[in-house]
Amino acid sequence: MLNSLSIGCLAACLLCIPPAHAEVKPFHQDSMTEILAEREGKAFLLVLWSSDCPPCLKELGLLQQFRRRISTDNLVLISTDNPENRSEVVTLLASFELDGFDNWIFGDHFPERLRYRIDPAWFGELPRSYRYSADHRRIGHSGMLSKKFLEKWLRDQPGTPGPL
Repeated sequence: MLNSLSIGCLAACLLCIPPAHAEVKPFHQDSMTEILAEREGKAFLLVLWSSDCPPCLKELGLLQQFRRRISTDNLVLISTDNPENRSEVVTLLASFELDGFDNWIFGDHFPERLRYRIDPAWFGELPRSYRYSADHRRIGHSGMLSKKFLEKWLRDQPGTPGPL
């Protein structure tokens, strides 16, 4: 028979376990069209990353610091990992508490085609991000996002909560 102390300890342990899986959709040739259509008239940030890219993981850590201030409509995360790495991607997203955002993983073993669909001028360097305006003009950025950039970007977003 479980006493209240045992139940309390069990509940505390369960709260420490990350969710079993985040929704991570496969990114295919038409996925960019879907992402843009879902955000018609809205500005957003698209971040490309990989589980084997140390600067990308640092960037995920920075996004984690800002996660409570970012609307789920304003951030799209796309892992450029192979579909076989889905489990690792899911685990990383949960550990960085970014599993509630719009998450994707390359769903094809031909990453060149998928990169081209995102940006024909992008050759795969990571980390890579794109700031989309409400009319979906985009500005690309190679390298890690900075705290200063994220603070400014969030100030420019309507309805964003104040500083951390």
